[in-house]
Amino acid sequence: MAETAAYEIPVHVPPELVYDFEPKYPSEELKEPYALLGRIREQAPDIFYLPRDWRPSRAGGTWVVQTAELMREVFQNGEVFSSRAVVGGGTAAWPRKLVPLELDPPEHTKYRKLLATEFSPKMINGLEEPLRKLSAQLIDGFAGRGSVDFMDEYARVFPIIALMELVGFPLERREQFSKWERIMFQGETIEQRRAAGINVASMIAELAEKKRVNPGDDLLSQLVKADIDGEPIAQDKLEDMGFLLFLAGLDTVTAGLGHVFRYLAEHPDEQQRLRDDPELIPDAIEELVRYHSWINTSRMLARDHEFHGVRMREGDHVMCATFFASHDPAIIPDPERIDLGRAPNPHLGFGAGVHRCAGSHLARRELRIAVTQMLERVPPFRLKEGAELSYDGGLVCLSSLPLVWDA
Repeated sequence: MAETAAYEIPVHVPPELVYDFEPKYPSEELKEPYALLGRIREQAPDIFYLPRDWRPSRAGGTWVVQTAELMREVFQNGEVFSSRAVVGGGTAAWPRKLVPLELDPPEHTKYRKLLATEFSPKMINGLEEPLRKLSAQLIDGFAGRGSVDFMDEYARVFPIIALMELVGFPLERREQFSKWERIMFQGETIEQRRAAGINVASMIAELAEKKRVNPGDDLLSQLVKADIDGEPIAQDKLEDMGFLLFLAGLDTVTAGLGHVFRYLAEHPDEQQRLRDDPELIPDAIEELVRYHSWINTSRMLARDHEFHGVRMREGDHVMCATFFASHDPAIIPDPERIDLGRAPNPHLGFGAGVHRCAGSHLARRELRIAVTQMLERVPPFRLKEGAELSYDGGLVCLSSLPLVWDA
C-alpha cells in the first residue's frame, strides 16, 4: 500500500503508484541504507514513483523500475530513455554533461570507443603488476600494527593512486584529489560540492594543456592526441571526459572495497573459506558486487511514453538503482542469500546496454588484488568491537571501517 507523499506530485502520476519511503529514523539512510532499499523492494511495485529522490545530486521526484527486465529495457532504449542531462547540472558538482555518460548514440559511441580501448581486458592485464606492487606497499604499511581504518588507509588510497597513474593525473596532488572527491560526494551544501567540482575541472583543463605540449603514455595524453570525426577533441569535451573519469574511478571502487571487506570482517567463516581456496575469490567478488550493487543511474524521458501500462511524460526522470535488478529472483535464485560460489551470476551491478560501466574490468581487478593480498599479508581480521558504521549519502560508501587482527 502506498505511503502518503509529503512532496509535490506531477498531475500525470497516479496516486496508487506513489510510494514515499521516509526513513524509519533520521539516520536510517546513513546507518542502514540496504535495509531501506530492501524495504522498498519488498513493498513497492515493479514501477513506482518516488517523490523524494534521495541522491544529493538531484532534487524532486523520479520513477523507479525494479526488475532486471524493465531496467535492461530502460538502459537499451535510448530513443525514449535518454542519457542526456540526467547527472550534470542542477545541484550536481558538474554543471555540464559528463562525456560520454550523458550522451546518446551515435554521439556517445564515438567517445565511448576511445575509452573502451584503454579499459579493455588486455590493457588492464598490463596494469596487473603495478597494481599488485601498490597494493602490497599499502598493506605492508599497516599489516604489522594489528589495526587499520581500512577506508582511510587503503580503500580511499589504492583506487585514487591507480586512477591517477592510469589517466596521468599528478600524484603529488593526491591529497587534494581525495579532499575534493569527498566534498563532491559528501559536502553539506550545493555550493561546497559545486566549488569542489570547479576545482577538479580547472585542474583537468590545466593538465590537458600540458599534455598537448608534452604528451606521455597515459590516458589523458591519448585523449589529447585522439580525434572525433577527423577533428581533435574539443577542450570542453576533454574536461567533461576527465571529470567523468575522476568521478567514476574513485568513489565507486572505494565503495566496493568497503562493502567487500565489511562482509569478510563480519563473516569469519567465509573469510577463512577464501583463505583456504583463493581460486574462489573472483566468484566471491562478483557475488559481493551483485549483492551490494551500489550504483544508481538515471534516464530522462525524451518524449511522452507509455511504459508497461504506466504513462510517463517528457522530462520525467527514471531511476535505475541496480540493487533492485541484482536482487530480482527472476534472474538470481534466492537473491537475499550471499553465495560466494554463485555461478552464473547475471547481475546488473555494472549496468547494461551501451552505457555499461567502461571501467568494470579495472574495478574487478582492483577488488581481486585487494582481497588476495589482504588475505595473504594480514591474519584473520574482524570489525573493531563497538565500531559504529555509517555510510555517506551519495554512492552508499562507508565513512570508516575499523579492522583489527592479532598481529
